[in-house]
Formats: sequence, C-alpha cells, structure tokens
Amino acid sequence: MRSRIAKASVASVAAVGAMAAWNKKLEGGGEKLVSRLAGGEVHYYRWRGGGRGGGDVAYSVEGEGTPLLMVHGIYAGASSFEFRKNFDALSEEFRVYALDLLGCGLSEKPRRGYAPEDVSAQIEDFAREEIGKPTHLVASSLSAALSMPTLVKNPRLFKELVFICPTGYRTLDRPSGRLGDAVYGAFETPVLGDSLYHALASRRSIRFYLERTAYYDPAFVTDELVEEYHRASHGRGARHLPAAFASGKLNFPVAGFWPRVPHRTMVCWGREATGASSIEGMKPFLNQNPRTAPRIFKNAALLPHDERSETFNREVMEFLTSKG
Repeated sequence: MRSRIAKASVASVAAVGAMAAWNKKLEGGGEKLVSRLAGGEVHYYRWRGGGRGGGDVAYSVEGEGTPLLMVHGIYAGASSFEFRKNFDALSEEFRVYALDLLGCGLSEKPRRGYAPEDVSAQIEDFAREEIGKPTHLVASSLSAALSMPTLVKNPRLFKELVFICPTGYRTLDRPSGRLGDAVYGAFETPVLGDSLYHALASRRSIRFYLERTAYYDPAFVTDELVEEYHRASHGRGARHLPAAFASGKLNFPVAGFWPRVPHRTMVCWGREATGASSIEGMKPFLNQNPRTAPRIFKNAALLPHDERSETFNREVMEFLTSKG
C-alpha cells in the first residue's frame, strides 16, 4: 500500500514538474514580440509611476496634426497590432498614438488584479499626460465601453470618437459573481493556471476564434496571422489580463454612462458579426445617444477596420475632419 502511494506521489510530482516545464517553454513565446506598426516610433509611458500601482505602457506614434489615440480590444494576444492597417493611413492626416494597454503587447504585464477602471484610467492619464491636448479616440470592442467613464468625467480631454463594435449593453452588465471568482482563481493558480491559459491561447484555439468569430472571411486568417497572435498571447505575465476578462472581472454596464457621453461618435459594426456581437447590439448605442453616427461594413465581422480597412480609413478620415 505504501509503495503504491509512494509511486502515485512520485508520478504526481513528475506530472506537475512536466507541466511546469512545458509552461515555462510556452512562456518564451512572447520574447520575440516587436511592433508591427510600420513607420511608428515605439515609446514607453510610465503609468502611475510603475511598480505595483501601474507599469510601463508601450505606444507607437507617427504623423503630425490633431492627435488621434487608438486603443485595441481586450482578448488573448491583444495589442496595437489590431490597427496595423489603419495606423499609417490615418497618420497622413493626424498624429496617431497606438497604445498597448498594460498587460498587452509590448507593455509591462504585471501580476495584479485588473479591473474596468484600469483601462479608463490609462486612457485618461495618457491623453492628459502624454498627448497633452484634446484627442480623437478610436477604441475597439470592450475598450470602447471601458473608456466611457473618463469621457463623461473629463470630456474636454477628447474630441470626436470612433467606436468599433462596442460592448456593454446586455452582454457585460452583470458582475462576475462566484463562478467568475472560481474561474479567475483557477487561472491564477500556479502551474494549473498557466496550463489552462496555454490551452486557451493555443494556436488551434486562436485560429478557431479568428475564423469563427473575429473575421467573416476565413481567408484573412493566415498562418502568419495566427502566429502573430500566438506570439503576443505568450510570455511572462501574459495571462493575467485575459484571465480577468475571461472570468468577468472586466464586465462593465454602459447604460449609466453612454447616454451622457457628449462627444460626436461614429459607431462602426461589421454586418456579418454573430452571437452576442451581432449587429443587433448596435441598436441600443444608436437609440440611447443622439450624437451617434452609424457605419455598417458589409463582408466584415468584429474587425471591420481590418477586413474593410480601406473603406474604414476613408470613413474615419471623413468623419473626423467634417464639421458634423
């Protein structure tokens, strides 16, 4: 009996050791990450002094003119890479800043409790301290929703807005609850949490999400694209922000803020988006704020700025340079 227990213990230790070694190997996937925004200079903004309260936030900047801040969505592998087809084109008219949120891309990825107010605060502080004058804002998906508190609180920091498939009505209006706490706890458990995350951020999982949800045309999902997202979703600390998102820790109801956002806003949607992000989700954004201008992009899902980049860039340019 003791022999069996001893053998089982040795096997368990060996299994945990093997998982830890495999996780360590996978963590190296983010070490070769570089900016994919052609022509932009990469800088670092020390948000809230760094340390436990903040961290070094990377951003690329290019162009001259009225500032325009671009903020990507939140998911495994998220970064300013999302705007690779928009950055150069829009920099012909604006001084474009493309931010990597804390925990994403080239930014620092500290182990911390990420909350909705972190994203709002990064956008606000960056606009005030690094840009230093009113800026247009282009924000994607959840980041569009999470920007709303600062848009309401400090409207003079911003000019016109462009929201891409924003979330928050009906889909993210509930707190994470006990189930979310359990999911988050599992992700943050040593060894096990790494293994769960690496399964979530595997090449197969990334390809499945991109082909079935993010893009309408699967031809956009090349091996190179999958590899780029896989590389960005790995590396030391890469799991902490996606873990907060997956467990509902970033859920944020926008109903109390969106009607009070005073800026003229272009709300963009891919006509072929499905599920919780289908075009039906656009209606409350249009109905609850009269300053909204809708733009629907055919043959596109959650990333119309990628699938229909030329049309998107032209529409954004016209909207932001018009007098309304």
